[in-house]
Formats: sequence, C-alpha cells, structure tokens
Amino acid sequence: MAVRVLFFSIFFLISFFSSSAQKTDAKKEYNSGMQYYNLHNYKSAIPFFEAAIRKDNSFVYAYRVLISCYEMEGDLLKAAELYEQVIELSPSDKQICYNLALTYIELQEFSKSIIYLKKSLKIDPTYVKATNKLKEVETYIEKHNREKIGKQYTRVVEVEDKSTENNIYNAALHEYREQSFSNCLSKLNSYQGEVHNPNFYYLRAISLQHLGERKNAIEAYENTLELDDRHFNANLNLGKMYYNDHNYEEAVHLLETAYLQRKNDMKLLYSLAKAHYYYKEYQEAIVYFNLFLERNSNEGEAWSLLGESYSKIGKSKNAAKAFEEAKKHGTNNDHISDHIENNIARYGKKASEYTKTGNFQQAILILEKGIEEHSEAASLHFNLGLNYLEIGNSKKAREEFKKTIDLEPAHAKAYQGLALLYYERQEFKDAAAYYLATIDAGKHDEYVYYKLGSCYYKLNRFEAASEAYQQAVKLNPGDKHYHFALALAYLALDKNYQSITSLETAVKLDPMFLDAHYHICVNLIKTSQYEKCIIEAEKILQKNNLYAKAFLVIGHAYKRMGNYLKADEYQKKAVRIDPSLKQ
Repeated sequence: MAVRVLFFSIFFLISFFSSSAQKTDAKKEYNSGMQYYNLHNYKSAIPFFEAAIRKDNSFVYAYRVLISCYEMEGDLLKAAELYEQVIELSPSDKQICYNLALTYIELQEFSKSIIYLKKSLKIDPTYVKATNKLKEVETYIEKHNREKIGKQYTRVVEVEDKSTENNIYNAALHEYREQSFSNCLSKLNSYQGEVHNPNFYYLRAISLQHLGERKNAIEAYENTLELDDRHFNANLNLGKMYYNDHNYEEAVHLLETAYLQRKNDMKLLYSLAKAHYYYKEYQEAIVYFNLFLERNSNEGEAWSLLGESYSKIGKSKNAAKAFEEAKKHGTNNDHISDHIENNIARYGKKASEYTKTGNFQQAILILEKGIEEHSEAASLHFNLGLNYLEIGNSKKAREEFKKTIDLEPAHAKAYQGLALLYYERQEFKDAAAYYLATIDAGKHDEYVYYKLGSCYYKLNRFEAASEAYQQAVKLNPGDKHYHFALALAYLALDKNYQSITSLETAVKLDPMFLDAHYHICVNLIKTSQYEKCIIEAEKILQKNNLYAKAFLVIGHAYKRMGNYLKADEYQKKAVRIDPSLKQ
C-alpha cells in the first residue's frame, strides 16, 4: 500500500511551536476558523482563514486549511490559486507541487498539471508517484489528440458510468444506514464499471469491517486511499486497525494524515502520539503528547508515556517532571502505575546486568540516572545501596538504605542492609535495633534471627540472644550453626543441660562438628561430670588426634578430680599442638 503523508505536517509543527509574537492575531483568526471547520461549516470558516493569512502571509497551515475549505466547497480554481501561493512560500516541496498537479487534473487543465508534476520531479527525480502520474497524463493527452472522436464517445460512457455508480452507491448507502451490511455489499458488488468515487470503496470497507471480513476490509480501505489519499475516515479506520495489530509503522502515517485534517480531535491525537511511541519514534511522540496534554493536563497515562519518551532519549529532568505529573493525575490508575513501574524496572534490570558481571560502577551510574527520573523509587535507592556495598563505600550504602526506608518504611531488606553495616563496624547495639526493625517489617528470616542473636551475645545479653537463636532454630532446625549458637547462649546462662541438648543435636547433624563435641565436654565439667567429660574428649581425639582443645579439656577434668600430674600432662600436650592455649 502506498499511503501519502500530507506535506503540511512539518510546516504545521514549525508554525505551532515557533510562531512569533506578531502572529498572535493571525492565530486567533485561525483558531476561530477551525471551530467552523471542525463542524464542516467550510463556508463560514473561509473568512477567518483569509483574515489569518492577511495578518500573517507566511502562515502556511492557514493556507492549507483554506485550500481544503475551497476544495470542499467545490471551488477548485480558488484552491489552485492558493496552492500556487503556498508554492511561492515553499518552492522546494515536491508534495505541494504534486497536490497542485492533481487539482489541475480535476480541472482538466492537463498542461498545467504536467508543469507541476515536472517541478515535483525536478525537486526529487525518484518521486515515483509523480513519475507514474506524469505518464498517465501524457498518455491521456496523446490518446486525446489521436482519438478526438473516440474521446467524445468515452466521455459520454464515463458520464453514464458515473451516473450508474452514484445510483448504486446511494442505494447501498441506504442499506448501510439500515445496518443491512450484507445487502449493502451486494449492491456495491453488482457494479462492474470503473469506480471514481472514493466513498464507494469506503462504504465497502466499513461494511466488510462490520461483517468481520478484516482482510477484505483492509483491501477496500487501500482502494479508497488510491483514489483519495487524504480521505479522513479511511485513514482513521485503517490506521486504527494497524494500530491494534501493533503495525505502528503503517499506523503513524495513516493517523497523522487523518489528524492533520482534524487537529481538534483529541482522541485521534492521543492515538497518534501512542503510535509514534510504540514505533519507538520518541521525538515525534513527545511533540504529540505535549500537544495533547496542553488541553488534557489531567491525563495521567499521557504524562507517564511522555515521561518514558523523555527517558528513552536521555532527558532525565524532563522525564522526572512528566512522571511527577503522572503520579499527581493518576490516582488509582493501574495503567499509569504499570507504565511507571515498568520504567523503574527497566533501570533496575539494566543495572542488574552490570552487577552480575561485577561492573558495579556502571550499575551505580545506571541507578543514579534512574533516580534522577524516579527520585521516590525505593527499589532504585536500595539497589544503589547494594552496589555501593560491593565497592566498599559503606557511607554511601548507608545513605541509600536510609533513603529507601524514608520512601518505604516497611522495606525489610533496607533495614537488614543497615544492620549488616553496623554489625561489621561492631556497633552491635545499632545493628540489633536494625535487625529488630527488619523483623518488624515482616522479614521473619532465620538468618536475621541468627544475626540478632549474635548482636545480643556480643552485648552479653545472653537471655535475649537465646530467644533469638531459638527462633532461628525453629525456622530451620536443620542448620547445625543455629543449634551451636543457642548452646553457647545457654552455656553463658549456666543452663548446661539445655546447652548439652542443643550441642548433641548439632553433633547429630554433623558428627565431625568437633567444636560442638568440645563444648559438650565444657558443659560436663561445669556440671561436675568429669569422667564422662574425659570419655567424650577421647572420642574427639579418635576423630582428630591433633584437636588441641580436647587435650586441654581432659586436663581440666583431671585437675578437678585432683590428679594434677595427669592434668599437667594433657595441658602440656594441648599447648604443644596449639601454643595459643598456654594460660
């Protein structure tokens, strides 16, 4: 399909955005004219557009709509005159020349049409439509000169054909209005002659669309546009079909052609903006979203898409403002939240790719850019904190974790990150407070309870430590370290039998857990079970005869039993293996 985009798009945008202060009066007249134009009252609109041109003779878009008015009123001579004035303003625009050539063809002034077709080709020798149209006109003139009598006969036939065509069209239109779409198509299909009226094909297309014959409907819309590539409804309907098919490349051209004929249609303008966005033409999308939002500033989704468009081209500050507006106007709108969350997630995902490969600095840059746009995105601050942790910048990590909590007070992992930082600095009181906050925020994690217990143990708060360790054991009874830690807390509290029970569980989980074996021995000494202690310690030495603390605890047991000679012997063995045990 060959769809021609109207030549006025660029001029319109330039006029809209860069009109000087001197054009204010002209724009006022133009806007008044558009009110009538959009009501299809072309006759009343004409004086206003003419006034706009008088006040600003370079107001190209006013010329264009005025031309459209005269065309709709059937005054092609006046339309041609205005086209020539526009060409003086834009002599290098091939499309204007081509359009004027078409107007002269309608006026049967073929020599003038050839002049402007050739001008169009002089500007762009590769302009296929102008080349084909020039061949058609030249062939027609040649045939006309060669067969004057035949031409007269042909014209009579054409008139008769058009009359038949119009009769069938009107009959079909009546059926369409009665919603008898099949009957409408039957009448249209009964016509075997050449179709001259684009609405004939349009009526066929929209009837087919009603009947669900999508493929045939598209073909009929394309036939309509071959006869009139500015046909508003054909461009609009076909553009919507392609948009729904995610064929945004075709959709943008069709919707833009329709929009330039009805620029006050906000629904159409919004569809056009989104088509550009999804076609990844972000600069164009920004233009149209801004136009839409000038008159619909409370549309949160439009602000969100505008923000994403700015984000895609690297304009973080503009994106941030747009996202802020999206939040302001997007109360309870899931679509807006999804758009914003998707954009935030895009930064998180991109940063994660760098984090996985160890490129933490690049991940930091990505996250900081994301925060420029979404300063209230707790997830970005949290991930930034993690990456600062990876490069050893604990100060920055702490700042980002605290920002995360400010934005999301129940962000358990941020509390856990702060707890880890304070624990590493051996500030166990603060670490414990943040581990408690982690739990309060809903993260009932075995490791969090274990670390909380470690903080309390370091602070000599053994009762609190034992309670925390018990929670860790409850959540994961298969981890020997949790049972061992709980046993040490019990040992510190002189709850020796409870300590032994926990240690025995640890040993069951790992028979080679020699430290657990050793602390069983310690508990046996504290409960005056010296002989049993010696037996347990010897079992350790059977597993590892160089485990120095086993010799040491046997020495203590003999000493408590009054056998100082044996005690000295075993304690010396312990020191020989591990000099650090020397008392």
